[in-house]
Amino acid sequence: MPMFTKSICTFLFAGLALFSKAQPGDYYLGNTRYSFISYESNTLQLPADTTRFNRFFSLLDTLILQGQGQLNIVHFGGSHIQADIYTHLIRQRLLDLSLSGGRGLVFPYDVAETNNPWNYSDRFTGSWETCKCTRPADSCTLGVMGIAVTTRSPRASVTIEVEDNFPLTFRFNRLRIFHEPSPYLLRVVSGSDTLLGTCRLTQGYTEFQLPDEVYRFTLLVQRDSVPAAFTLQGISLENDRPGIRYNAIGVNGAKLSSYLRCTLFTPQLAEIDPQLVIFSIGTNDGYTRTFSDSLYQAEYRQLLDSTLKAVPEAAILLTVPNDSYLYKEAPNKNTEAMRRVIYRLAGEYHCAVWDFYTVMGGFNSSQDWYSLGLMKNDRVHFTREGYRLKGELFFSALLKAWEGALRPLEIPESIPSLQPSSE
Repeated sequence: MPMFTKSICTFLFAGLALFSKAQPGDYYLGNTRYSFISYESNTLQLPADTTRFNRFFSLLDTLILQGQGQLNIVHFGGSHIQADIYTHLIRQRLLDLSLSGGRGLVFPYDVAETNNPWNYSDRFTGSWETCKCTRPADSCTLGVMGIAVTTRSPRASVTIEVEDNFPLTFRFNRLRIFHEPSPYLLRVVSGSDTLLGTCRLTQGYTEFQLPDEVYRFTLLVQRDSVPAAFTLQGISLENDRPGIRYNAIGVNGAKLSSYLRCTLFTPQLAEIDPQLVIFSIGTNDGYTRTFSDSLYQAEYRQLLDSTLKAVPEAAILLTVPNDSYLYKEAPNKNTEAMRRVIYRLAGEYHCAVWDFYTVMGGFNSSQDWYSLGLMKNDRVHFTREGYRLKGELFFSALLKAWEGALRPLEIPESIPSLQPSSE
């Protein structure tokens, strides 16, 4: 990693540390420090081969110091990610360093009758059906976002408007509409312009180049009298400026097996072409009394293989799920088993690990978070304040890694053989 990284990182955040109770070398930006949080453990841990992460941090250096290039980050998960609270705080902190390269991947969740991230809105016309990777009975072709909506209406539309409050603006001048091949005619209306896109079906999307940067558009889909269907799999909002694009992809209830059902996961991820891929998957896999660590490892390995097939040079970060309760009854012992699998796979695939389970306080720490209003009653999900705290902790760990204060990956000493667990 270039030596100037440490100096620029220290320069950018030394002032911010004055406004928090951070210790030297700690970029935690929150207003309160909690006794149950292990701040000293809040780092990214890497294996000996840091080639992919060195490349990522070098690109970040070039972007921040020279104003050149774009960085594309994709963060996968379940409901923690679909809500886009803690991931949006990470996005905000990154954009304190750089311009926005666009909002990245979005989906009209209101069309699918589920919760939409708070930082953009959507409207629609026409009749739409929903397909999700979390519903095995659904028969549809899913892409990298794990959710799709289909219309058979002769004319339908989707309107999306992103946050545009200076200095946090996500204006874009390029759209990529990921969809199934269809006889529908696609047009985009933006301001006084009505545009036809360039259909790139070999890449699985239709691209629209807009004359100016905007923050709102309407996608019109129309067919003639012949019966047909149009399936929307996701939309990428991009611009041409040097900057960072942080894509948060989450589906409520998603497990590893959910993303493995997405047959277009690999080709679409290759088109998105991220330099950093973050997986925060496990909470739903472990929410069971019949957890199998061998199955969890096998499915995680399949997902990592698919990812590396799509983006072989991308840095990959695995996050350990948070401590949680099982059916509101008692702390979930499965999280520790998932933690061991994650460390094992990180060593095998040269991934980084953010051990949030340990950082938040370990076994039964979710009760501490709940007692202070940082988690909801289920001790699985966080309150808005708790999610923002989680985002601050993640960003602090990322900054320390960028500065060069990397902890070597320490695989837990006692790793039992992979046998199905009855817990």
